[in-house]
Amino acid sequence: MILLLLVGIVQCVQFGYEVERGQQICFEDYFSQDDVFDLRVRANSSNYSVKLEESENKKYVLLYERSGSWEHNYQHQSNHRASHMRYCFINLENDNIVFNITYKTGSELADMQKVAKISDLNQMGDYMKKLNSLLDDIKRERSFLISKYDFMSKMQGSISKKQIVFGLLCLGLSLIITAITVNLIKRILQQKKSQ
Repeated sequence: MILLLLVGIVQCVQFGYEVERGQQICFEDYFSQDDVFDLRVRANSSNYSVKLEESENKKYVLLYERSGSWEHNYQHQSNHRASHMRYCFINLENDNIVFNITYKTGSELADMQKVAKISDLNQMGDYMKKLNSLLDDIKRERSFLISKYDFMSKMQGSISKKQIVFGLLCLGLSLIITAITVNLIKRILQQKKSQ
């Protein structure tokens, strides 16, 4: 059973294949640079092996080889200008194994759950409005704090000037009182001497 879906540059092939005991089946495909493919294999046994190879300079290089699992998932993106891929399945079981193979290439590999939807963008617009409102509140609060700081600085300067003037007045007054007291004491002493 082969199901082939073509939508633009998207290709998805899903098929089942029965492999006899000890038999190996291989499939091949060609890719351009930056093409991505996704291979998913499920079987009615875990006693099989999967091997993926890429041709480099007329020689196959092993990319992936696993066995002992009911399901295998593999994604690959070629770095070469042209790539020849071969993937093989080997039955290690005593009975026949039925493989369910899903093979995808192209933009279908994109995880559509991660792609932004218009509703997400609308929610982002609402969040942006809330953030802008909060930012305006912060700006108003900052302006208020700056004006309070300026007022307090002016008050501090005014208080400092008043403190200096008051200190100078007190110093002057104490000098005057001291001078008057000294004069009075001198007079009293002179009057006592004269008596």
